[in-house]
Amino acid sequence: MQIRRVRFYAAALVFLLSGCADGPEPVADKWATWQSYAGSADTSQYSSLTGINVENVTGLEVAWTFPSGEAAHRSTPIVIDDVMFVVANGGVAALNAATGEQKWFSADCVSPNARGLVYWQSDDGSQQRLLVIRDPELLALDARTGKRLAFGERESIDLRLNLGRDPETIGRIASMSPGRVHENLIILGSAMGDDAYDAAPGDIRAYDVLTGEMVWTFHTIPHPGEAGYETWPPDAYKTIGAANAWTAMSLDEERGIIYANTGAPSYHFHGGNRLGDNLFSNSLLALNASTGERLWHFQAVHHDVWDYDIAMAPKLLTVERGGQRIDAVTLAGKHGFLFVFDRVTGEPVFPIEERAVPQTDVPGEQTSPTQPYPLVLPPFANQTLSEDNLSPYADPEEVASLASRIRQARNEGLFTPPSFRGSVNAPGSRGGAQHGNGAVIPDAGLLFMAVIESPTIPKLELRNDLTAEQFLAAGVAATYTATCAPCHGARGKGQPPLIPGLAGLSDRMSGTEFASIVKQGRGRMPAVQNLPETQLSALMDHIGQLDRLAVAEPSDEVPELETPAMDVSDAQRYRSGYHHFFSDNGLVGPPPWSKLIAYDLNEGVIVWQKPYGDVPALVKRGITGTGSLFPTNSLMATASGLLFSATNDRKIRAWDQASGAVLWSADLPADPGGIPATYTVDGRQYLVATATRGEITSSGDQHAYVVYAVGGAAH
Repeated sequence: MQIRRVRFYAAALVFLLSGCADGPEPVADKWATWQSYAGSADTSQYSSLTGINVENVTGLEVAWTFPSGEAAHRSTPIVIDDVMFVVANGGVAALNAATGEQKWFSADCVSPNARGLVYWQSDDGSQQRLLVIRDPELLALDARTGKRLAFGERESIDLRLNLGRDPETIGRIASMSPGRVHENLIILGSAMGDDAYDAAPGDIRAYDVLTGEMVWTFHTIPHPGEAGYETWPPDAYKTIGAANAWTAMSLDEERGIIYANTGAPSYHFHGGNRLGDNLFSNSLLALNASTGERLWHFQAVHHDVWDYDIAMAPKLLTVERGGQRIDAVTLAGKHGFLFVFDRVTGEPVFPIEERAVPQTDVPGEQTSPTQPYPLVLPPFANQTLSEDNLSPYADPEEVASLASRIRQARNEGLFTPPSFRGSVNAPGSRGGAQHGNGAVIPDAGLLFMAVIESPTIPKLELRNDLTAEQFLAAGVAATYTATCAPCHGARGKGQPPLIPGLAGLSDRMSGTEFASIVKQGRGRMPAVQNLPETQLSALMDHIGQLDRLAVAEPSDEVPELETPAMDVSDAQRYRSGYHHFFSDNGLVGPPPWSKLIAYDLNEGVIVWQKPYGDVPALVKRGITGTGSLFPTNSLMATASGLLFSATNDRKIRAWDQASGAVLWSADLPADPGGIPATYTVDGRQYLVATATRGEITSSGDQHAYVVYAVGGAAH
């Protein structure tokens, strides 16, 4: 089946037609601008502009670039009239959208992990504000000048307040994804250190844009008397954290409904202290945007112990089923399932059933006996991995080691719970549907997704910090194998540029810098806080000798493990040791490790799927079609039948929506950061690639916003 191109041109209407007789009034084309994060308030990652199309896309050339600074980030620009606002150089810059000339710069006002900005203006246009996250605060800037503005008598909004916890005990609480504006409200989720037992709760909150007053809050971990309270232990809201809406939220502006996807509760891989289904974690929530009242919800994963956050934003679109047009919303999970619901009622557009799943063997833990499965929509990711289906590009000894690890682990398919032996999980907590990887044709029922295949092996172990004596007894080699090798490889080769190699580490950084990175984390690398600081130098020395050390032969024996005793008071004893599961030459399973998929949700079928980029190290060996590694923030669709994407092989591409063929590509100076964007100035359409991540490896390259137009710079 091939998608007919005529369907896409029909999507470029100036008006959005209501999906039902009593639906909202038609509104002007909200997809013709890029005034909101991901294009529009519905997070469609879609543009109705047709100036760049399948006939002229090969004529795209660089029109201008703007350096974004040494620090890597994942921010996407917004464009208001002829002004582009970007995160750059630790602050916010306003640029001439046609030339890239800087109009103003506001320094030191944004967090490095902020994914973008929020624009608000008053009804009469007299006030124009940019709302910016600088963890743990929400700041306001004058969009005309860049000067700081107050919220009434407040200089900023402290996001640590009103969470029912001592603010001084709350670390990171920033909203990585920009919030959504509804009338005079800014609605925010949060992103905290949720891979810990003591994370802050993931409340969704709405603040008055002018006064800073909190207008409403929705408790994703319910309080007494609230729906869902019984799905947790008593008073769980006082001690359990996360279940947070860290990805982008989507707003149905005509109906005043905000849709939010939530993540896993803390701690991610063990829930002995949070027995029950744990509403409203791992859920799609439909809330009244003015009051925060819950209209309906759907929980995609009960009692999550896999870190299966719902990482992709809800997508709003209209589908046609049985001759009826339905305004719908999608939920795509890390676990490879797609669900579609009536946007107003929450009724499934395609049937769903609860199925029995494997159960935990960890004392004190209780996993859900069933999980929801869609019955019509096919999974978009591989949900199994066996020793007979490993990467063809791994070295033979590496294949043997990977196969041995699989044999020793529990491997009972999707929803195999974490265990002391280790458990095979596919697509994995870094796989499936991820942030920014989906785009829709809103009025045509079409969904495009970039999908990641990244199996993991969560393995529970004692959480207690190691003493210096215990560290020495375990051996520094064992510590490297358990803590570092799953990402950097047995010999520290890594997977550049995404995961750096460790060769020459001592020449690149001091022992103090090494200790800081290990203890605090950096980029994709999580903090490893259980290693004694006195032993970090020994670990650094070991890394320096990796290329000269023998790699242990893999064992086929399933280890005899003594199951630790545990009662309720010990419910926080365990953490997941290694769970990332890499090959030194790509990922573990068979390629492609990422793929681009087209769904026709009118029919409930996958129309086509293609490998999504390449791995540069394998391209040098003449190997292509493998898919790039861990693409995120990567997709944007247009009414002219194009998909634009940027992948970690440092390329931006234009794909044909109808067939999945690549029509155009260009090299980027760095890894992609935010979602591609498009806009017009004086009738000319521009395309933005955010090359703002990864290490700069070539002389003259830099992190930058790269802007393209047909014919290049204006003459």
